[in-house]
Amino acid sequence: MLDTFQPPEPCTPANWRDRLAPGDIVVFRAPLAGQPASARPQPCLVLDVEILRGRRCALLAPGMPSFGAAATGPRVVVDRRTDRRAAGLERATRFCLRARLLVPLEHVGFVASEGTGTPVLGRLVGAAVDRLQAERARIHALRDIRAGGAQPGGHWRGALRGRDFSVERRNILRPLPLASMAPGRSDR
Repeated sequence: MLDTFQPPEPCTPANWRDRLAPGDIVVFRAPLAGQPASARPQPCLVLDVEILRGRRCALLAPGMPSFGAAATGPRVVVDRRTDRRAAGLERATRFCLRARLLVPLEHVGFVASEGTGTPVLGRLVGAAVDRLQAERARIHALRDIRAGGAQPGGHWRGALRGRDFSVERRNILRPLPLASMAPGRSDR
């Protein structure tokens, strides 16, 4: 399968909701834990655009400065100057994929920039796109597993509960005690 890259058409104030796609960077007033709902607008990465109950919604990952304390878990980092310029970011930014927000595209939290009239700042390029696609695949796989009724990780544990046997947990890598060998005896 050959993939050819075609640069997307620029978003206009009239069509930005129709052209929004995974990998776009938008400005959104995202309320985080401990912040009021009218928090400062911040860049957010569009992970997916879905239709839920007849409404188009965007799955967003909020962006944070990359120089702060390292976040644990999955994230997409945009730190190279050329990548930042294409994404419309002023400084190195990491997008924490654990703090995802699902918002309708009509939400008042989207903040239009003065220059373009749309909330779209730019788009991911380079290695960040590959990282985004890998994380999207992981998110979709987990969603499919949950939709099938299974829980990822620990599904064996639930299947074994209620049985009348015990499981001995052993550390395979521990060394055998030397006291079991008779003194003065060699295996050579």
